[in-house]
Amino acid sequence: MHILIFAEAFLPPAHLPRVRYFCSYFIKKGWNVTLICESSESEKYIPENVSFLTIDYYKNKTNGIIAKIEWIEKFVFNLFYDYKGSFFYKKSKKFLHNKKFDLVFCSSSFTFPLTIAEKVATEMNLPLFIDLRDIIEQSPDDNHYISNKPPKLIGNILIQLYKSINLKRRNKALEKATGVTTVSPWHVQTLSKYNSATHLIYNGFDEAQFIPEEKITDHFTISYFGRVYNEEIRNPRLLFKALSELKQKGELSERDTVIKWYIDEHSKIVIKKIVAEYSIQEFMEYHNFVPLDQLASEMNKSSILLTLSNVSSNKKYFGIMTTKFFESIGTNRPILCIPDNNDDLSKLIKETNCGFISSEVSEIETFLLSKFSEWKKNGQTSGILSESVRLNFSRKKGAEILEAIFKKNID
Repeated sequence: MHILIFAEAFLPPAHLPRVRYFCSYFIKKGWNVTLICESSESEKYIPENVSFLTIDYYKNKTNGIIAKIEWIEKFVFNLFYDYKGSFFYKKSKKFLHNKKFDLVFCSSSFTFPLTIAEKVATEMNLPLFIDLRDIIEQSPDDNHYISNKPPKLIGNILIQLYKSINLKRRNKALEKATGVTTVSPWHVQTLSKYNSATHLIYNGFDEAQFIPEEKITDHFTISYFGRVYNEEIRNPRLLFKALSELKQKGELSERDTVIKWYIDEHSKIVIKKIVAEYSIQEFMEYHNFVPLDQLASEMNKSSILLTLSNVSSNKKYFGIMTTKFFESIGTNRPILCIPDNNDDLSKLIKETNCGFISSEVSEIETFLLSKFSEWKKNGQTSGILSESVRLNFSRKKGAEILEAIFKKNID
């Protein structure tokens, strides 16, 4: 079996873990895997034995004014026609010349590179399978798919136009796909409107990397890994209120408790601004993203792993289930998810009992004190998931589902 995969750039902190795992899985199964993606400084994360082509889309790699002008120019081009898709199609034609494949697979977090995958699959008369990790309907927030903001004067108009145009391009590709996979029940329901052969594959965790370990620690440690775009999409206030009250009661102090943030610079600005409102700065530690080979170890050192959701009263956010949540399941650490917005993430936590989710400060305080007591007694806390439930959310499980979808449609 020879599979052609289209993907975005392998960017930090995770370097497209879903795509990387699928590549490695099919290589181990004896398939030939060819990958075409946007170039980045993280090409070393492309799995071994994958034949690949990386394509430079932006000439200017810095954040200066020239790079900004180039970005705006190409943003406008993409409003008039599928400039990026056409660019990548032309750049990949020579690489694909005389190569034979059994199927085309494309993974995307917005639209690119769906259009090029659809065009290549059509020209080669091959079945097309599309994997969507994020979709525009899940959130009003624009940060997850637009890397820069257009000029303020006409920015909102351009963004809405950009959304509309790319939705049409995405849906056209979806309608032509043999099969579609996505990351939550809500995403399945939404995308099934455009392709009835839509299947659920959770983001999952790499079972070879995320293994539960017992680790004694000097502090009761609450850890967060990832990004905090803004507090509308990931809101930590309930934890800060609970911690502030427990501090005032003398039940937790900076001598025994720490909250560690492994985040980027933008996220640090967001968190520090909110923390200042609660006078709990002494509990906070700020770190950069953890390298992939150290991530599981740092998670296992945590007494509680924090998952942030959107504001419970805001119904504009749907189906958001971050990879870090599943990696928390992988290490089988106690999970605290706030707030409870009664979406797919909430339902999964309650069904599996893999963590605690709430929108009530008093309940969060009780949970924190319970885990603090456990840590004080044992020097660590323990997860309660059975091994069978834990592994049900592994990337291997997801890859097996994807393989079955492929085989059903091409055998």
